Amino acid sequence: MPQFFIDSLPDIPGARRRNLLRSIGIDASAHDIFIWLTQLRVAPYSYDFIDNGRRKSPGFIIENLPPLRINTHFLLAFHISEFEEDSFIACRYCEPVNPPFSLCLRSLYMEYRIEEDGHGARLWCKISGYIRRNALSRFFFSAFSIINKIMMLRQLKNLKKYSELASAGKVGSGRVNLAGYYPEPGIHWWIFCRRHGCKGLIP
Repeated sequence: MPQFFIDSLPDIPGARRRNLLRSIGIDASAHDIFIWLTQLRVAPYSYDFIDNGRRKSPGFIIENLPPLRINTHFLLAFHISEFEEDSFIACRYCEPVNPPFSLCLRSLYMEYRIEEDGHGARLWCKISGYIRRNALSRFFFSAFSIINKIMMLRQLKNLKKYSELASAGKVGSGRVNLAGYYPEPGIHWWIFCRRHGCKGLIP
């Protein structure tokens, strides 16, 4: 198992850290996988009818995405905390957490990390949630983990598919209208962000 950047983050007083870990093997290079991770800034690559306003996540490499930047809006309701090209992207929920979820959740971090081996690579996703020390918070995080597993498995399978197609030279490229990009249609954004204009994508 790799070392994660988010493991180095300090604990939050009065909160308990709870972790979730997912991974998938991919027959592609770290570079091919990282390309698709950068595109999580504009599409979730999970269930588009739930989290992307029914717009299909692009099945092509987006040519006109700006370079990654710290604090870029990422995956609908996160901001990038740290990254390293072809290696990892770490991000945190938009803060402060909105009510009523703030009654249970103090903060949440997520990291996608690529670990290459001799036959391809493994894409890991680790989530660290800082929940309050009460029964309601434990119930909330248990429910969150079930929903996350459903959405994350779909996302990881799609990232695997597109990374392997890119590695085989079977994916095209194109441009998207970044001026018309808004994460607001996603239910994930509505629950955990709800900040209009909180894009952080266009320099």
